[in-house]
Amino acid sequence: MEVMILDIRKETLFRFLIFNKAVPYHEWITLYPIKMEHILEFQQCQEALTLRKDSIFREKQILKMDYLDFIKFAFRNRTLAADYNLPLLPFYYDFLIAILKLACGSDAKVGYDASTLDIFVNDCTVTNPVFEDLRKIILIQNDVDFDVDEFLNLDTVKALERAQAFEAKKNNEKADIEDYIDSLAIRMNVSEASVSDLTIRKFWRYIKRINKYDEYQACRLGQMGGMVTFKEPLRHWMTSMEVRDPYEKLKSNEDELRSKIG
Repeated sequence: MEVMILDIRKETLFRFLIFNKAVPYHEWITLYPIKMEHILEFQQCQEALTLRKDSIFREKQILKMDYLDFIKFAFRNRTLAADYNLPLLPFYYDFLIAILKLACGSDAKVGYDASTLDIFVNDCTVTNPVFEDLRKIILIQNDVDFDVDEFLNLDTVKALERAQAFEAKKNNEKADIEDYIDSLAIRMNVSEASVSDLTIRKFWRYIKRINKYDEYQACRLGQMGGMVTFKEPLRHWMTSMEVRDPYEKLKSNEDELRSKIG
């Protein structure tokens, strides 16, 4: 069996992403973008794909492990979970199985060996390199803001969490996923069933695009009425929604990060 070599980045997967197409990894495994009907299950399980293993754990044995091997090692390991205050860690293996079942489609056979914890998709063993590829594709397909190859030391991870919590606290307006679903259904004049059938990635892109349109219209009206002026030209609401990571500078300068958030 020879796995198709992919340069797995958003740019190389773009032809699949724009119209929510499945990504054929090889002849045994095809990955489908997850739909909104499974948003809660995916949100619960996705942290199993985004654990910063090399940042959090100190044991050399763990640091030398591939990510999938570590998830197997952590399976039902309540002592390790308690030591690092990660109560759900023993269930991350179950989360990975659930995510693969969602991503590989209803026709795929996803299973595992109870003794070795080896994972199989359509009788194909998911090796460590294969898993890393699948992990990257699933994160990109479902618009999860996480770079598998980015390393941050533990102090920086904790500092970023505090910074993000501080930013969230400043925003008093709260909305849960049901609020977003209601809002999109009303704004687009579609049924909840139609929203349920959207992919997670497209759902959030529509939410962001609507917000961008509203902000552009408000700024444009204010500018035309002479009430406000802007130092920079307004960016049209149809332009790219890619934004710079607000914590990019903080990630690259840990001393500055610590001084800003204590």
